[in-house]
Amino acid sequence: MHNGNVGGWQYIKRPLGDSLADRWYLGVKGGTDSEWAFALFLDLLEKEGVDPSSDPGPEGFGQALLRRVMVKTIAKINEFIRDIPKRHNVSGIETRSLLNFAVTDGHTVVCTRYISSKTDEPASFLPSPQNWRLTSLDNWVSVPANSIVTIHKQTVLLHPIMDEFYSEDLNHDRSSCYAVSKGLVSTAPGTTVQPQNTESKAPAISVNGARVDDHAGLAQHQLELANKCAISH
Repeated sequence: MHNGNVGGWQYIKRPLGDSLADRWYLGVKGGTDSEWAFALFLDLLEKEGVDPSSDPGPEGFGQALLRRVMVKTIAKINEFIRDIPKRHNVSGIETRSLLNFAVTDGHTVVCTRYISSKTDEPASFLPSPQNWRLTSLDNWVSVPANSIVTIHKQTVLLHPIMDEFYSEDLNHDRSSCYAVSKGLVSTAPGTTVQPQNTESKAPAISVNGARVDDHAGLAQHQLELANKCAISH
């Protein structure tokens, strides 16, 4: 599962595809960045000596392995993006990636909340500590920016993704403008999601202190916020 976008996708799709073994390249049936990112994950998993199509066994492929390959997948995507100016002699394109990924081998779930920026907030990732299910918004907890969550049986682990976009300061100020402009409401200060009113047809959402009671209103509010962000930058 992928919630977000890969920056500079039209420029990195070919080199990403060229990096894959034939079985994973030929296995992709569509053209979305999510499909190709998953193919990259499978390719890197195989290069670790594991056949992704094999039976993972009673304990799975191992949480450390899945976590390591997920981090390598993100690093590889960033590497492709860094090569865009050199390969294509272009500049001024959007290269920020929102990479909220989730994979499982049937025993372990590995999820990320990540953005390839040190000044922007990633897309929302709000698991519930109560059985780690998305229940009501009352008991959601926010995963820190650029982190990886591992869930294995009853154990939940949280690790930082240590690269050039990571900040050790959890209070590091990040803007939610980019995530909001993509329709991925962030949990940064000023953008909050309120518990759903059982009497209304849609969740009541507060953005920058203004209540929005329908999805069309939220979309308009997100657009206005995105425009303000564009002006401020």
